[in-house]
Amino acid sequence: MSTVKDLENLIERIVARGIPGASISVYKDDKPLYEGCFGFQDFARTKPMSFDTLFRMYSMTKPVSALCGLIQYERGVFLMDDPVSEYLPEYKNLKVSVKQPDGTWTVEESKKPMLMRHLFNMNVGFYAHDGSPTDLGMQEMQKKLGGSKFQANYDHLTEIRTLPMIPMLFEPGDHWQYGYGLDIMAGVVEATSGMGLGDFMKKNIFDPLGMNETWYRFREGWQERMADCIRRDRKTGEISHCTEVIGDPLDAGHRPDCKYESASTGLISTLRDYQRFTRMLTNGGELEGVRIVGRKTIDMMRTNLLTESMKKEFTSPTLLGYGYGYGVRTMVDTGAGLCNGTPGEFGWCGAAGTWMEADPAERLSVVFMQQEMMSDEHYVQPRLRAVINGMIN
Repeated sequence: MSTVKDLENLIERIVARGIPGASISVYKDDKPLYEGCFGFQDFARTKPMSFDTLFRMYSMTKPVSALCGLIQYERGVFLMDDPVSEYLPEYKNLKVSVKQPDGTWTVEESKKPMLMRHLFNMNVGFYAHDGSPTDLGMQEMQKKLGGSKFQANYDHLTEIRTLPMIPMLFEPGDHWQYGYGLDIMAGVVEATSGMGLGDFMKKNIFDPLGMNETWYRFREGWQERMADCIRRDRKTGEISHCTEVIGDPLDAGHRPDCKYESASTGLISTLRDYQRFTRMLTNGGELEGVRIVGRKTIDMMRTNLLTESMKKEFTSPTLLGYGYGYGVRTMVDTGAGLCNGTPGEFGWCGAAGTWMEADPAERLSVVFMQQEMMSDEHYVQPRLRAVINGMIN
């Protein structure tokens, strides 16, 4: 049986691989089993990592956005087989890129409607870097909107309403592709609630849970509390201070004057704040007497939706044994996962190495924080899971 010391030794090894620091929170039966901070929050290694340190969540924004959609579903606003065009009319007459036998591309009318369930399960094809009409359309759309979403003067719903000008890479529901699904879903949330995504999150999740340090924009004093992000050269191992991401300055989306609230990548949070969200998921939608959604809705969230063919597209060393549900990975086969996990455990991770796990069966909630762009997930996440699950009696 592993111990707290084994967990501390592992995180010390993770930090020793070159990141300035990390922190972790583990709850069992809704009580802290272990919390700790290691190393430093800054690249210069002058500020010790602390529970007040703020982190870029990147794709750990997605489970929050997905829950917003499930809140609207639970309220009867839409059903999962509803056409998206009922709520966003721009999605009524979609087009699709079709590659011909000679390698050329044509654009054809879509034969299938895009449904709400396709959004949650990433079954929409608005993403490509292959020279297809989808790829070229993405570039054209960005020019039409005025440039980068984090630097130009437009909001999330504007982009989502503009997106159908682009032909999809495949028919809705035919494939699993990491991309715009949850972003379009969040557009439906905005259109049906009359609220911006951030305001919807704040009213329905953050304020009720007391998550006072989770938001899209820098608040007073937040920049000084942000953990520095590093980048590792995969060939040389050299560590450098990460200052830009895909052409944007690192924190362009967190400026107070930025309008865009990303459903996929935008939130900032602390270890303990995000743990409150994770504990709520683990508890079936409730925390400290405050219910956000029903238990059966959380069970729905962690239900695998992947078909056999999609399972081949949903693959990486850290996703062995997992399926994909309503905006989260979900463990379906611990044998295939080569792990000591639990069927039904669910969660997600972020581009800078943040990671969360909600395990309702064991009443186990885990949040791990670090800031390394495109971190070595295969080293970190399975080891954390192995040690933490080994601590459970």
